[in-house]
Amino acid sequence: MEEKKETAFWSIIFAVFFGNFLAVMNTSTVNVAVPAFMSEFHADLPAAQWTVTGFMLAAGAVAPAAGWFGARFGFKRVYLAALIGFFVCSLISVFAWSMESLIVLRILQGTFSGMIMPSTMTLVYKTIEKRKQAYGISLWSLSAVLAPALGPVLAGFFIDVAGWPALFYLNLPIAAAAIWAAAVFIPGTDAGAKMPFDLPGLLLSFIGSILLLTAFAEAESWGFTNVKKLAVAGTALILLFLFVRRELRVQFPLLNFEVLTHRRYAYSLLLSAVMSVGLYAGAFLVPIFLQSSLEFGALETGLIMMPGALVMALFTPVTGKLYDKTGPAPLIFSGLFIMIIGSYMMGHLSIQTTMSYVIIWTSVRYLGIALCNMPITNAGMSAIPVELAGYASALNNWTRQSIASLSIALFSALLAFRSSVYTEGGTEAHASSATAAGDVFLYSLTPLVVALPLAFLLRKKQSVKTIFQKNEY
Repeated sequence: MEEKKETAFWSIIFAVFFGNFLAVMNTSTVNVAVPAFMSEFHADLPAAQWTVTGFMLAAGAVAPAAGWFGARFGFKRVYLAALIGFFVCSLISVFAWSMESLIVLRILQGTFSGMIMPSTMTLVYKTIEKRKQAYGISLWSLSAVLAPALGPVLAGFFIDVAGWPALFYLNLPIAAAAIWAAAVFIPGTDAGAKMPFDLPGLLLSFIGSILLLTAFAEAESWGFTNVKKLAVAGTALILLFLFVRRELRVQFPLLNFEVLTHRRYAYSLLLSAVMSVGLYAGAFLVPIFLQSSLEFGALETGLIMMPGALVMALFTPVTGKLYDKTGPAPLIFSGLFIMIIGSYMMGHLSIQTTMSYVIIWTSVRYLGIALCNMPITNAGMSAIPVELAGYASALNNWTRQSIASLSIALFSALLAFRSSVYTEGGTEAHASSATAAGDVFLYSLTPLVVALPLAFLLRKKQSVKTIFQKNEY
């Protein structure tokens, strides 16, 4: 019987691993391809970065609906449908004929990705017994950290050999494997909940998020204090406020904000948002710096980023084991502190920066992410009753994706702004963009420093309970 449970555990992890890997990989691989898009479609950086931020925004915008769809149709069905949609969008993306068409297709991809990520997280909590959930979520997290390790290298190789369309061909066998594994190994989940779909709520969330992202993305070209920019941002904030107010009042909300009454979950959500800023600062800035400033190729860029991501992949399962012994607070504090050190050192980028310097300090940053990512997620999700896991997972992903996409839009605007400042001061263009990338890394330190003491809000008041037994793994 125990052996049967063990087999079921690994089968479920195997099935959700592929899907989450695919969804996360498509944020990191496209970062490497941004310069190729700029060259192919004669686009500037703010336009090309919409292939990244549009994807992430769509993923965040539909995340609120994941809980409703999961309750109505079952999370296994939602996961399978999202994987099939992702496969189809990847196939069509190969034939994109302009920057605009590629952005639209990436947004569609992001829509399906936004259903994949919360579905896989919810499936871990709904189909795996509680004592194994911490270990299960650490393995789920491993898929999210292996993707940045392998994705950029594979993408760089295929882009250099066969051009940017190969980036989307890469998705097809992985998506096919994920569909097969989900159909075979994931048990059915509860479905059939009769509740109306909150379309007005989804529209308020989506339009508000689009407008806010536009304000951030165009901040440099419009001007940071431009009336147009402030008007768009103000409208976006009003719509998002109306969305939150509506969700608190309707009987069947897309996002059930009642999960925030669980304080540990609320604290973890705040820390999760902060960590997303730090994570995507590196994921976005490092490829741009390596290719635009140091003029490395896509494959070289992927290889330079690979050691740091492998460090993250190596330490994520270790963090899952340490969690049982230490609780979340020490791991989160250590992780944030290490991220601060790594980000500070990356703040000194210049045209003279060596490849080894980038490898060392991106590895340090990723070590910090590995230490705090799983503890932040599990500390919050484990405080939520299993019947609310879908809503908690959807809110978690909505927050992460929205903050990440806004961060990338803001980083892009700041990078362009600081580059223009240095260029106007007489600095050569490549040197200007290199120094500007360092400046943006320093800006990204602010939320990490502010969040550092928040880690102790997740400390346990009593001794840590055993979540899973070591001798069972």
